[in-house]
Amino acid sequence: MTMNDAKSHLAQRVGKQLVDWYSDLRVRHEDERALVNLDPESRRQLADDCNVNFDTLLEVVRAGSHGADEMLEMLKTLHIDPADLQAHLPDLFRDMQVTCATCQDKGRCRHDLKDGSAPVNFADYCANAPALNVMRAEPPLLRD
Repeated sequence: MTMNDAKSHLAQRVGKQLVDWYSDLRVRHEDERALVNLDPESRRQLADDCNVNFDTLLEVVRAGSHGADEMLEMLKTLHIDPADLQAHLPDLFRDMQVTCATCQDKGRCRHDLKDGSAPVNFADYCANAPALNVMRAEPPLLRD
């Protein structure tokens, strides 16, 4: 691959990432507007259906469709199968997604996941740590 080919490939990848980011941002703003424009009773019902208050629901929408990706990576890093958790404990899975999507420590989490230190450090900052530690200590909890 020539230098010009490498630059062109990089430019295409960066361009795609920007388009994807903008598209996701636009969808999040549209979803946020739709939520805010609901009448108060519909807001309450939707929040109740999601088992959160409306402000938390709004935060989750603002986090976007990848707002809880770190939770999935943390589960895998801790040798907990996300599909098992979702299948056997769907309410806990959802609650953990909400917690992750609204987390203020995402930067540290991403760093620890990337450098491999998450299994040692996550309990220091992860609001899902109590549930994660129980699942690590008692893997059969995820089985029927």
